[in-house]
Amino acid sequence: MEEIDRVLAVDIGGTNLRSGVIDSNGGLHGRLVRTRVPFREDGSADLERIIDLIEARAEAWDEETGKQLPLGVSLCGNVDPETGEAVLVANLHWQNVDFGTRVKERLQVPVYAATDVRQAALAEAVWGVGQGVENFLWLTIGTGYGGYLFLNGRLYGGAHGFAGNLGHTPLDEKDGYLCGCGHRGCVETFVAGPAIARAGQIAVDKQLSPALTKLADGDQVTCQMVFEAAESGDGPANRILYRVIRLIAQNLGGAVNLLDLEMIIIGGGVANATPWFVQRIDERVRDFLMTVEARRDLRVVRESLPNSALWGAAAHAFAAEGVLDGSVLEP
Repeated sequence: MEEIDRVLAVDIGGTNLRSGVIDSNGGLHGRLVRTRVPFREDGSADLERIIDLIEARAEAWDEETGKQLPLGVSLCGNVDPETGEAVLVANLHWQNVDFGTRVKERLQVPVYAATDVRQAALAEAVWGVGQGVENFLWLTIGTGYGGYLFLNGRLYGGAHGFAGNLGHTPLDEKDGYLCGCGHRGCVETFVAGPAIARAGQIAVDKQLSPALTKLADGDQVTCQMVFEAAESGDGPANRILYRVIRLIAQNLGGAVNLLDLEMIIIGGGVANATPWFVQRIDERVRDFLMTVEARRDLRVVRESLPNSALWGAAAHAFAAEGVLDGSVLEP
């Protein structure tokens, strides 16, 4: 049987769907393709249209090379890695959606799907900055906020494969904003991209930030605008980001104190919005660490791959197919 040397990888986030063909050394073949995630009128992501987008990319590769490729997928929520069922994907408003089976039925190829943070941690362990690190946390800060654990040299999913949901630690369950998971006041609702944009909009509505008002120019404030205003010296924008960094550092400090981690790898659109954001988290988290050893040895770094979740979807497929060492997967 011919060994699989390439897979089609797909990363489905809360806003964008990205795809690319990746080989077993982590090399990209052709270009990355990005499209918007299609949503239905009821606010949920449109499964059939998403499968249409994946099928079109797969068929384009099939026509070019004459080969069908296994599919690796990352999804921005809780996914059963054995079946590919989207158990709870808050940002797509999916619950118990039989994603893996539906895609497999349509494409007629092996499909390996799991939560995006799991895939990202796997990619960094196999091809990235996490190589050789026994205990680390992957964290994404983007449309959502969440993580996954790599402990004792392998992925750690917990009892149901959902460990690492740092974004759904409650901060204010009574008066906080409603989270996509159905609860109120989760960390994610204070620190993710939409939360930063919302805080910026409040500053504009209260006429506190001339810089943000100018950038928005009558439109809604975006997360990127808050970063731009902060870099221009705008006080309210800087205060918004200072609070976000403090809350993230507190959240991560608790994780390090609990698990004695060696490294935190941070990715996502918000984390990559500016070079100094992760650096400031690295500095601030030291204030919440319990031991001298943790303050001395902990490394907080940015993701080292162009899109760790996408590359991890490929690594998952290769490991499941036996091309890469499968010992890094959960037992």
